[in-house]
Amino acid sequence: MPFHLSADQSACPRVLVINPNSTVAFTEAMMSALRATDVQLDFYTAPTDTAPASIEGTYDSVVSAAACLKELRTEVGKWDGFVVACFSAHPLTNALRELTSAPVMSILEAPLLYASTLGSRVGILTTSPRWEPLLNHDVASLHLTGQNAAGVVSSGLKVLDLESLPREQVMRRLCDKAREELQDRRQADVIVLGCAGMVGLDTAIREACRPGMVVLDPVRCALEMCVSLIRIGGKTSKIGIYATA
Repeated sequence: MPFHLSADQSACPRVLVINPNSTVAFTEAMMSALRATDVQLDFYTAPTDTAPASIEGTYDSVVSAAACLKELRTEVGKWDGFVVACFSAHPLTNALRELTSAPVMSILEAPLLYASTLGSRVGILTTSPRWEPLLNHDVASLHLTGQNAAGVVSSGLKVLDLESLPREQVMRRLCDKAREELQDRRQADVIVLGCAGMVGLDTAIREACRPGMVVLDPVRCALEMCVSLIRIGGKTSKIGIYATA
């Protein structure tokens, strides 16, 4: 089943964390890494028969959004908030905002907004070189370029490498890039991890950098921002861009 529902049946708000690719291991990693004390966390993995195993560009994003919406569009009323766990301006984010008044948080937007309050030279550590121009474009389209002064740096790893390669090899590559390229060469003071597959790796990468470096896990940031909006009664506006047709 694509849904992993919380066993908690209390009256707490419910948040659905969406993995828009079909790799269950990424969903399981988020399930292990994420904790919330005052909301129920449910998880969703895109269907294996129609969604890509990883999202490596615009085509994959569109296909994965369509696959998810086929299953989610009639179910959105069950949740009080949503996290779209793809580090991009994924089309599923705005599509869900049109379908619901619940807050829908992107793991690209949330950490950049948090980072802008924590430092002045924010850098993104992503996966393959393909994502460098794609993320520069996506960040600009969200009007967040000013929050990304240190730019986007590729680790050279593909998305699926994060799950399939030996952990030691993955961590060595990520830590080296964070330290040598973002910290030393680009003078970043905040590093945002640029892939949902990096969930839970922030502490190890922070420890590889100089004292005082801030490293943000994008999935945790998006969940916290979504939950904070629920707490203050924040809703997706239905006047303007996300108005119901």
